[in-house]
Amino acid sequence: MTDLERGTADFPQMTTAEAERLSLLRYQLLSATELLNAPPPINTLAINAIQDLVESTLAAVGEHVRAEVKARSDFDKLFDAVVDKIGSPSGLAGLRSAAVALNNARVGFKHHGNQVRDETLRRHHDVAVTLVHELVHHGFGVHLDDVSLLIFVPHRGVRGFLEKAASLHQENEMVRAMSYLRAAFDLSVDDYANRKSVDGRSSIFRVGPARASHFSSAGRMGWERPLEDLQNWVAELDARVRLTAVGVDLSRYAYFDAVAPTATYLLSDERGPATRVRFKGLTDDHYKASYLFVVDTALKLSARDFNLRAVTHQSRQIAAYDPEFYSDAYRDTLRENTRLYEERQSRSLSASTSEVTAASDSAANELRA
Repeated sequence: MTDLERGTADFPQMTTAEAERLSLLRYQLLSATELLNAPPPINTLAINAIQDLVESTLAAVGEHVRAEVKARSDFDKLFDAVVDKIGSPSGLAGLRSAAVALNNARVGFKHHGNQVRDETLRRHHDVAVTLVHELVHHGFGVHLDDVSLLIFVPHRGVRGFLEKAASLHQENEMVRAMSYLRAAFDLSVDDYANRKSVDGRSSIFRVGPARASHFSSAGRMGWERPLEDLQNWVAELDARVRLTAVGVDLSRYAYFDAVAPTATYLLSDERGPATRVRFKGLTDDHYKASYLFVVDTALKLSARDFNLRAVTHQSRQIAAYDPEFYSDAYRDTLRENTRLYEERQSRSLSASTSEVTAASDSAANELRA
């Protein structure tokens, strides 16, 4: 029997409330990692987040497995009670001294102002990551990475785009994953703003002229360019004001906006947005920071949501935000255009071949003459 089987065989099934609690733990882990990556000495604050994460995980697992933990137990007593209850797997028992050292570092910083050196802080973080994953694995019989952060995101479309982004990230499809993060962010903000209107035409969060919009048509004339540039400038200012008004963190948005592909939403609902990649060399860190930002935004908007009249002319189907959406009619048109193009190329090639043959025959006749 494996350690995991010994640790979970006699424990109850995970409840919905516990699943929500695990999703919060995963969120805590991502937040602690982001704080760790802040510049020194600000990242020293991560020691509090890291230790809180470990203690919260011990408490969650202890409650699930019915460990006998006395009220207000010291950290080491809590650790021993929980690990003993799940069968003292070697991977966890061997982390006891490191976990106690983490707790002592937190106490020293919180109560005595003792700063933690950067390399020590990162070592504590690595221990915490391993410890939390092992605790969840042995206590609940699941992997923490399989617990969705999206359980609290209420908008089904936003949640779907985030799940698609996570799936593409697992396949190392960074550009496509980031495109879906862009779609999730835009849909989340647009849905929030466009359900809040006094007159049914303009969102209460829009301050630009009525025609200023990030939706675009294909046609464009040269004389319109100066006016269009001015309109785009106003639209960009309007977009930043709107983001500020709804509560988006603009400094984090600026980072996300820089690394994620842009999206221009077309007036036609036949296809999704036209995307453009501006930032090359996307990494896992870019994705994780962007993912956490988009989830944060969706959660913040849902926490302070309210409804007025919807902006009727800006109500758009969710598929319009999907960077890979094409309607059946649009796909049929693409196939027909491709067929016509290939026929034209074939005729052109045949004509060219005939011309070459005729020229060769003429040259041969001249030589014989």
